[in-house]
Parts: sequence; structure tokens; C-alpha cells
Amino acid sequence: MLRGVLLVVCVLLLLTFAATFAQQSSEVGTANLYRYGELLQQHHIELTKSALLRALKNSDEAVRYLAAMKLAEDKSVDAIPAIEEALAVERVLRDRVNIALALGLLGDQTGPTELKKVCAGTNFVPEFRLYAVRYMFDLHFQKDEDCLHAAEEIVESKKIDSGDRISALELLQRFQTLTAEESDKVLKLVLKRLEDSEPVVRMAASNAVASLGNASAIPYLEAAIAREQDESVRSVFERDMKKLQEKTQP
Repeated sequence: MLRGVLLVVCVLLLLTFAATFAQQSSEVGTANLYRYGELLQQHHIELTKSALLRALKNSDEAVRYLAAMKLAEDKSVDAIPAIEEALAVERVLRDRVNIALALGLLGDQTGPTELKKVCAGTNFVPEFRLYAVRYMFDLHFQKDEDCLHAAEEIVESKKIDSGDRISALELLQRFQTLTAEESDKVLKLVLKRLEDSEPVVRMAASNAVASLGNASAIPYLEAAIAREQDESVRSVFERDMKKLQEKTQP
């Protein structure tokens, strides 16, 4: 389970920061992905425990969080105090969320506590608030109020990048054990994005509607299909309508 989570996180981070950590191939726009150890070795960091502990204080911000994640991958529970110390002095938000994840993967509650703070931080960059939401799911927190509110705020905002709105729509589907009131609010926010100005967001909202599986959404999706001018988007709406109808059949 730990290795699976680490691999997903590694891919997510590397897609975001490929320009920093990837070797460019001869084909423009392509890059190779690496594991934590390989990335650290590119920075001339040895993979011994003592070297990784020193790397937590490295001047390179990328090295610091990669060292924490490598220690988590190695299940170095005895490194928790050093990683906690690194988190306490870290000022780069990207590093904070990843070091917090490393602590959480090692079973230390300092990690989830920090991720909750990032979720709640309305002044933080939406991208990293969403990282915190996703990482809480990776740590098996199926419902956290601060993270739920973060995803809701990002979905609702018209000023936030469409990519972040799409990520928030995907994450909203994953919350479990919501109250009836919370579920109703989530559904309303998702339905509203069926009218988003960005086609990709409208399609993501349609997918979320189908995933949520609430029969009360059928009339709204029907209306969205009727008014949609983009044929490719309408095709996605129709596909998701079929899924929703199949899910909600008695």
C-alpha cells in the first residue's frame, strides 16, 4: 500500500515539476520520469540513511522534500524526529505538503495535522491546497471538514485556473460519510459547473455528476445537453447521462 501511494505521488509531483527533474529526450515536449532515489542521485545525494537525514537540511528545496519521501519509502520510522524538525523550519509550501505526507506515511500525526492546515489556508495557492486534499485521501482520511471546504471553494471560484477546478471536481467525488446537507451542497456545486465557461470543466462536472449517482441531477444534465453548443462536450454529457440513468435505475 505504501509503495503504491508513493508511486502515485511521485508521478503527480513529477508531472508538475518535470522541467526541474526530468531529462529531456530528443522529442520536444517529452520527458522521462524517475523514482525518488534516482532523482536524489541526480542531485548527487547518496541514498544512505545518514545522507538522507543531512539532505533534509539541503539548500535545494527539491532535495529536502525528496529526502523526506525517500525516508518514508524506506519506512525509516526512526527518522520521524528529524523529518518533524525539517517540517517545522520549512518555508516552501510545496515542500511542506510533501514532507507532511512523508510523516503521514510513516504513521506520524504531525503530517495529517499539517495537511489540514494547508487545506484550511485560504491564502495558499489552490494547487497546493488540492495536493493537501489528495494526500489526506492517500492517508485514508475519507472526510476532513477543512479539506472538503477547500475543494468546495476551489470548485466554486471563477477566478481559479480551470485545471484546479477540474482537480477539485474529481476530489469532491471521493469524500465519504457526508451528511445529507453536505452531499446536497456538493451536488449543487458540481451542477453549477455544467455551465462553466471552459469546455473541459463542463466535461469534468458531467463526469462528477455521473460518479455521484444522484437521480435528482438527471433534469439538470438533460438541460445541459439541450443547451450545449459544443458537439464534443454534448457527447460527453450524453455518455454520462446514460451512466447516471443506469446507476439510478430502481
